[in-house]
Amino acid sequence: MNRTIPRKKAIRPAVILAAILFAAFVVRVIFLVQMERSELGDVLSLDSQVYYDVARNISGGGALPQGVFVFNPLYPAFLVVVFKLFGGGLLAPRIIQLAIGIFTIALVYLAGRRLAPTAWKGKRQGEAIALVAAAMTVLYAQFVLYEGMLLASTLEIFFFAASFALALALDDDLKGERPVKLGSRRVPPWASGLILGVLLGAGALGRPNLFLLLIAALPVWLYARHRATRGWLIPAAALLAGAAIFLAPPIVYNAKATGRFVPVSAHGGFNFFIGNGPGSTGGFQPPVEMRASMKGMLEDSKTKAEAETGRAMTQAEVSDYYLRKTLEYIADDPAAWLRLLGRKLVLFLGVEVPDLPNIIIYMKSCGVLKFLFLPFPVIAPLAVCGLLIMLRNGKNRSVVSLFLACAVVSVIAFYVNTRYRLPAAPILILLASFFVVWAGREISRRRLKRLAGMSAIAAALYLLISSRPGIQTSDSAAYSFLGNYYAKNNDEAKAQEAFAQAYRLDPNKVEAIVSYARILRQRGEQREAAEMFARAYARSPRFPLVAVEYGMALDRLGRREEAKKLYLEGSAADRPMERALACRLLARSAIAEGDTVEAIRWVKRALVEVPGEPELTKMQKELESGGAP
Repeated sequence: MNRTIPRKKAIRPAVILAAILFAAFVVRVIFLVQMERSELGDVLSLDSQVYYDVARNISGGGALPQGVFVFNPLYPAFLVVVFKLFGGGLLAPRIIQLAIGIFTIALVYLAGRRLAPTAWKGKRQGEAIALVAAAMTVLYAQFVLYEGMLLASTLEIFFFAASFALALALDDDLKGERPVKLGSRRVPPWASGLILGVLLGAGALGRPNLFLLLIAALPVWLYARHRATRGWLIPAAALLAGAAIFLAPPIVYNAKATGRFVPVSAHGGFNFFIGNGPGSTGGFQPPVEMRASMKGMLEDSKTKAEAETGRAMTQAEVSDYYLRKTLEYIADDPAAWLRLLGRKLVLFLGVEVPDLPNIIIYMKSCGVLKFLFLPFPVIAPLAVCGLLIMLRNGKNRSVVSLFLACAVVSVIAFYVNTRYRLPAAPILILLASFFVVWAGREISRRRLKRLAGMSAIAAALYLLISSRPGIQTSDSAAYSFLGNYYAKNNDEAKAQEAFAQAYRLDPNKVEAIVSYARILRQRGEQREAAEMFARAYARSPRFPLVAVEYGMALDRLGRREEAKKLYLEGSAADRPMERALACRLLARSAIAEGDTVEAIRWVKRALVEVPGEPELTKMQKELESGGAP
């Protein structure tokens, strides 16, 4: 008697998704605990510090910064709301961002369910794509890292993933295949378009180059895709109206400040110059005559632009100036620019190019990140193969292609780093999961020839992008970042150790040399500090502050005449604060030599730069009255 062996009941997709989301939750809870216990928990990058200070000021009743926005306003606005509700600590925004990260995984799952081609009969293939993508999203460590940073990245990823999922749903709705529903109620296309516009408009306040591109491209796509039925017009109009809800306030604010049209913030032109101007490598590389910090570069770029034009300029005019300058440079050698774009494309698909939140540094104190093992150089080749397959016989190809193209162009048009690439990661993960599911389907049907060809392409791409990073990356900036944190908290020993490591990793970087020299001077190692300042001055004599600080180091060693020459150089600097400092030091030198008249002259010169400065005013009165300052 034959007995039929009962089949094992398949695990329901909802159960698998719940397990994936629970794993994501556990990872984030562990990360949060490790982050709060780590000495890095209170460390803020320069960008984060700007956002934090602006938000604390506004939430405390202060006004918006004067003038045009020189930063993207999304994240400060988010922090203002969080600080109003929960106070000004770092824990609340991190908890909210980690929750948003889990919700983003669910959005990736929802988008993945719609990607299986019609030829792949049944719901199982779509569920497989969605579940593989959700699992891959959990295993990509950069998502978790940036959810712990006070940066807009988590919000940008969320808005991009949400708008992508909704665009897929709207496309199916307009084709009459599957209406968009909220519970059991159908959402009309105009409402979908409006919500899509709101998502894009909010995203544009955090990443203008990406979301403004989508706001321009999606109405054109709706027209091209659905013009035969004329069903595109109302959703497209609603999309633009929804985007205007978020874009109108900064446009009006900037117009009042400048009298001109500035969409979100006035620093895009200079970023374009960094990524495409002379000496561009494809990654972030500030011009040699400018500081690397956000605030320093804005000040230095304005000073340089005013010096080259011979007139005072607003920040918006500075941005326009560098945009024109870069376009002229590209026009002189378009072939070189096209090669640079190719280099940036390879870099976009390749290794991580760390921003200041360097995952290698954080792994030391947040060990859970080590278990999130899926690297981007694996995701990208699989995604390229998935895209090739989808373009041949996939579904929603136009939506996927449009969002992916906008994500890639928005980055390589400027410069590449991990933070700017992150919003594209969910789509690349979805394409990679598409390839994985397709490969499993081919194996089950024993169609191995085509699979072997696509696998060869994936392997070749992996070897290309993993063995040729495109630019040299270094952890030097991260250690400088740590050194500044330790110095701020008066831990000189750790600061010296961090700055020394930053210098060892990049001994030719002026910022690393200067930071190391300063901590050596602070700890009384004057001769070693002077040697470091000499090295920095030799590499960058055009930095007036380097010249002045080198002079201070020589002064402490008794080499006053050499120091005075450097102070005189600093007194002719472009920046007022450096001129004032150099004049003050020249006054001190004159006092040491007993030349009161010369000292008064230099004090007066310094007061021209910083009128009414209390210490200088007091010094002038004492000198003029015959006293000793």
